[in-house]
Amino acid sequence: MNPAVKARAAPKNGGFTLLELLITMAVIMIVSGGVFLTFRQPDRRALDSAMLQLQADARYAQRRALVSGQTYGIIFSRAENMYRIMSVEPNREIRRVYLQNGVELGYSTARVNHQLNFHPRGTPNSGFRVRLYSGRYFREMTVTVAGGRVEFHDTSILQE
Repeated sequence: MNPAVKARAAPKNGGFTLLELLITMAVIMIVSGGVFLTFRQPDRRALDSAMLQLQADARYAQRRALVSGQTYGIIFSRAENMYRIMSVEPNREIRRVYLQNGVELGYSTARVNHQLNFHPRGTPNSGFRVRLYSGRYFREMTVTVAGGRVEFHDTSILQE
């Protein structure tokens, strides 16, 4: 074999080029940044999940009231960190939901019984607001009657 061909076939050195190192470092930084953000906000994910469940349960109680022609309600218990979906007449529990670890129930409206009722027309007994807390974050669900419709407003705020 020709010695000149042998010299061309052998690599110049065993290292990486600067461009290869920069691309590898950029990929590692992007992946580690995504992993860091995923593990950094477990409070926020648990809170989002709990709020989505609460909104779905409120809409469920509203639909049950419309379909059955009876009053359905959601009774909130801050001491037990849970809420119950109830049929008001007769007084019967439909579902009991305990909030996830790290998510706490709070109220924004000054109510004695902390109960949201939906009449057979599907409208709430009055406006209602409830907050869920987790770590530094809270989310708030407000139920209002506007133009004959029930609206669920959701607010997500970072506590100071």
